[in-house]
Amino acid sequence: MMKTLKKIGFIATVLCGLGACKDANLEDFDLQEGQGVKVAASNNIGTIVKTNETLTIPVNLKLSGGAAKAFEVSLQVNQDTVAKQIQEGKLTGVTAISSSAILIDNVAEVSYGSDVAQFQITVARTEVEKYFGKKIGIGYTIDHAGKENTVDPAQNTGIIVINTTELLTADDIHYISLQTGGNIIEAKDRQNYSASSGGISVPLVVNLASFPGSAFSVGIAVDPDTVQTMIQEGALPSNTVALQEGEFTIGDKVNFPSNASEATFAFDVPWSVINNNLGNQLAIVVRLENPSLHILNTEKSFTTILIDCDNVLEEDVTHLGVFSVNRDNNGGADHNEGSKKMVDNNFSSKFLLQNYIGDLVCTLIFPEPQKIGAYTLTSANDAASRDPKEWNLQGSNDGVNWTTIDSRSNQTFATRLLTRRFNVAYPVSYTHYRLNITAIVGGTNLFQISEWRMIKVR
Repeated sequence: MMKTLKKIGFIATVLCGLGACKDANLEDFDLQEGQGVKVAASNNIGTIVKTNETLTIPVNLKLSGGAAKAFEVSLQVNQDTVAKQIQEGKLTGVTAISSSAILIDNVAEVSYGSDVAQFQITVARTEVEKYFGKKIGIGYTIDHAGKENTVDPAQNTGIIVINTTELLTADDIHYISLQTGGNIIEAKDRQNYSASSGGISVPLVVNLASFPGSAFSVGIAVDPDTVQTMIQEGALPSNTVALQEGEFTIGDKVNFPSNASEATFAFDVPWSVINNNLGNQLAIVVRLENPSLHILNTEKSFTTILIDCDNVLEEDVTHLGVFSVNRDNNGGADHNEGSKKMVDNNFSSKFLLQNYIGDLVCTLIFPEPQKIGAYTLTSANDAASRDPKEWNLQGSNDGVNWTTIDSRSNQTFATRLLTRRFNVAYPVSYTHYRLNITAIVGGTNLFQISEWRMIKVR
């Protein structure tokens, strides 16, 4: 008889019909033309092949003798028998995995003279990882044997039991989790959020453990109801208000491209909602759900976002300052392209300076100190060679002693009328601000800019 493959760390149980049976004594016999053989389920399995997506189990069937002719044996998955054996207590400590996670060869091919036939069972790796630490059961049934061969009715169904801990390690598990999973993200003081003219955006990062593979997606859900419980338990401040539908924007899923271990999405809240809740903190619980591949780390599949409204509020205060420049358009500040167009909050107008030589100073003086946390510059409509390339922003409280609070070099504006935001790393309140434009993109002696706006933070 052919040598069967060696088992590796697995327990295999062969059922005989609906009751127990003893292994048949299979004996060799001479091949006879037209002589049929009986085919029986077997507990012989070969080396399991693991990939990022599947586990493939080679299984051998038993034949009562050498096949007189080559033929095929038809097969099908049978998880109902596994579930029944578990329910009746005949299989203990075993879980019947989902039939949808199992793919079995339709037939096992038997070669002339062979007394074994091999087929493959392929199981979704996600399903195995889901039950890591447990034993899982996979059942199959022999349906039919062709060319005058028969199926042994006493051994037509097999159940293979796999101990997942002997197949995988904890480091193999493709857990999906939020980078801040289980924690509270506090959006305040310019931490854990970015601001724009529309509102604030809290970035969230999803991680995939183990090695990456095919593209997949993970659902996103929000849970405002848990916020009240967290307030009652003291996990959130008493002045916290749960964000409700319509007060924020978030996608319904996050997509992982192939071979990626990380994906990001954002939670956005408009300024109108923040302004309506001054004195309060806004909160929401964000959860991951229903991944199309792999499994969730339940302890790190959710995070709480907490927005301190008083400490993220921004305000455009450009109009409160007195604006001036050290050099102006040839036609003066009030010209159609004079310096006043730089702060008129009209993004279709512009300030154009002729004979630019790298010494332009634009100044805003406020009656009260302003804590400027960011500023924006908007490119004008004409040639990009006129755009600012290098500059610095300085602050002062007396107009004499100046402190550089932001400096930029090698900057470009990809399109015309593009507004770019620049954050001040450590905002401090000043009454005087000046923007020193020290270089333009080049190839011309003309400087242009559509708008300069100053953003106050609390």
